Amino acid sequence: MAQTNLPFKIGQILEVRSFEDGYRGAWFRCEILNIYTKEEKLFYSLNYLDYDEEDIYHTQVYQQFEDEEKEWLMVRPSFPPCYYERHVCKIEADQAPLVVVYGSWKVGDLVDWWKDDCFWCATVLGVERNALQIELFPPPLGEGETYKALRKDVRPSLDWSLEDGWTLPSMDGHKSQCVSLVRREKGVDYVTLDVCQTGKEQTERAKRQRTERDTQQKTERDMQQKTEGDMQQVKGSGEIRLNIDESDSVEAAVCDLEELIVRIGWIKKMLSPDVGEGSTLEISRLPPIFQANVNS
Repeated sequence: MAQTNLPFKIGQILEVRSFEDGYRGAWFRCEILNIYTKEEKLFYSLNYLDYDEEDIYHTQVYQQFEDEEKEWLMVRPSFPPCYYERHVCKIEADQAPLVVVYGSWKVGDLVDWWKDDCFWCATVLGVERNALQIELFPPPLGEGETYKALRKDVRPSLDWSLEDGWTLPSMDGHKSQCVSLVRREKGVDYVTLDVCQTGKEQTERAKRQRTERDTQQKTERDMQQKTEGDMQQVKGSGEIRLNIDESDSVEAAVCDLEELIVRIGWIKKMLSPDVGEGSTLEISRLPPIFQANVNS
């Protein structure tokens, strides 16, 4: 596949996987120094960010592993940032995709373990208070050994492809239940990225949420304008127009109650600057219907 189909460029930070014995199933952080072709094969010249003394590494971007016919993409973008669910509200809008860890790890979850300055793909075998029992992927895709990993050194495992971007991986049909990919949008806490949904469906759902939010804001503005208009009418005539004067329905009575609540809030805001220590209440500023109650 040609470089024109890939989003990577010189100077970009990415991760590269290894199939070399002793490092099978590990991902390394690198910077692209050069992009070139050799014998119609695409190559990247990479600088290892976590190995200062390592020479420039040249890797073929697409490789076949052992006798497999499948070609593996050996590089992927930098891993997206990880957050606990309670921190999602503090994330700036439009920063996406995100990985949110919002529960305890469970047996069978797929994780990446930071060890020896690289990330090793593994499966959780057991859960302790501050650590996890993990097993690296079995050969030939991993080293297949068992370790104890501190929780702080573990991140969720993700897959990346040119077609689908970041997705949650599965092993034997199991996907981690404590991890989800989310995308934050303006005005929305977060929108879950269901990998079973198409991009069109995700876009339509986001549009529906924005429409619902806009409708709610418009309703609140209309209610406020109606309340302010009614209060102006009260000042002039001393009467409040009620919906039940025009209809005997339950809905009309409910609307009157809601409007009354809004009016009370409006009156509190109007009075608050004049009510405090050492201040007096100016009755003349109250609508006539409330002046009568105070004077009495």
